[in-house]
Amino acid sequence: MDARTIIESLTGKFPEAISEAGIESPIRIRAYVDKEKAKEVCQYLKDSLQFDHLCSVCGVDYPPRNELESVYHIASYDHPVVLMLKARLPRNAPEIESIVPVYWNANWYERETYELYGIVFKNHPNLKPLLLPEEMLGEWPLRKDYEGFPNKTARNLV
Repeated sequence: MDARTIIESLTGKFPEAISEAGIESPIRIRAYVDKEKAKEVCQYLKDSLQFDHLCSVCGVDYPPRNELESVYHIASYDHPVVLMLKARLPRNAPEIESIVPVYWNANWYERETYELYGIVFKNHPNLKPLLLPEEMLGEWPLRKDYEGFPNKTARNLV
């Protein structure tokens, strides 16, 4: 399966939910997904397009746009194409359906993204703190308006 076939399949199956789909290279593609359809699209990717490995879930903060993005990198053991799937979320109430039922390893990725960016993964089986000390919970330290961002006094101590 090649990048063009995958893009055509995705946009054909979900014409209203997939946007800005493009080919970065013969083995890298990208697309935006409507946040309400993200789980359904992931299920289709896994079941129909052999995207059987979730590589990561992370967040990106865009204060000027008043948005956060939930970003998924999904790969296949059967073909060389890697997909970067993004969902735009409102910064004041960033919520998206958990994809743990589709990719079991999304569990810790979603927990980490919630803890560091404040993106709520609805229906996550155990959305509890993973990394931060208790006194930092709810501070969302990877958002760009976090008090310590960027830390201009940090030094490389290695």
